[in-house]
Amino acid sequence: MNSNECLKLTANKIALMSDMHSNYHSFKACYADAVARGADCFIFLGDYVSDLAEPEKTMDLVYEIQARYPTVCLRGNREGYMLDCENGDSNFARGSKSGSLLFTYEHLRQKDLDFFRELKISDTIEINGVQMEIAHAAMDSDRFYFDSNDGRAAEIFPQMKCRFLLTGHSHKQYIQRNAGKTIINPGSVGIPQGGTRNPKYALLDIGNGGISCELREVPYDLEDAIHSQFAEGLVEYAKYWAIGVLYDIITGEECVLKLLNAVQEADGIYDEEIWHSAAVGLGMKLTEQEILDFIDK
Repeated sequence: MNSNECLKLTANKIALMSDMHSNYHSFKACYADAVARGADCFIFLGDYVSDLAEPEKTMDLVYEIQARYPTVCLRGNREGYMLDCENGDSNFARGSKSGSLLFTYEHLRQKDLDFFRELKISDTIEINGVQMEIAHAAMDSDRFYFDSNDGRAAEIFPQMKCRFLLTGHSHKQYIQRNAGKTIINPGSVGIPQGGTRNPKYALLDIGNGGISCELREVPYDLEDAIHSQFAEGLVEYAKYWAIGVLYDIITGEECVLKLLNAVQEADGIYDEEIWHSAAVGLGMKLTEQEILDFIDK
């Protein structure tokens, strides 16, 4: 395939998923839901790993899906972090600042890193005769953050070369249209945002020059995901960051970002006592049982 060609696929129903973040339990639930609804093609927009405790199982499920269905995979910024570490460009360490990234890196296999290295951050593909751009974030950046409410989407529409852009990264599920163009964000499978804890993805029907999209939310066993954070040792590695991520998946809100902001305001990014005080100040419980009890409130 030369540089002027794009990948062309034929499919009846496409499952669009992004931002699994090593949440194997939510990923498994979304996969089962997609298959039950007739998905015969998968598009993954990146951020398969980090923040939750089961990167190996998450990647093995990606490989299983690849073996069974036509699958398009992009690289997210989190995979970029892992490759930076392999190249010696990052210095992850145990603790709340970067322990989650260290945990992820130490649990990846060489085949996972090799897989990440071959992926693009964006691409143009054609399905059933409809061309679309796909990106983890923006076409030229895996870290440009925009969602349907912050106004920066207005910067993206004029840059779109196709009528459709499928993008992730923000963890916010939406469809936005402007001047005959459409941006679809399936939301996050692993750390959903928007006030509900259910994992999110999108089902696409593509044909007759357009895309019909169903935005999906899927219940899953949240207690298993919480238990794995402790059982696999991630909380020991990542301390209060791991606790903040648990509150993200429990509430559907950006709790770990609030925690990080509080720590930064106190100029304590390397000080675990400040992380502890910030977590307690935000009302976060710190033991597995207390967190499980919090779910039921």
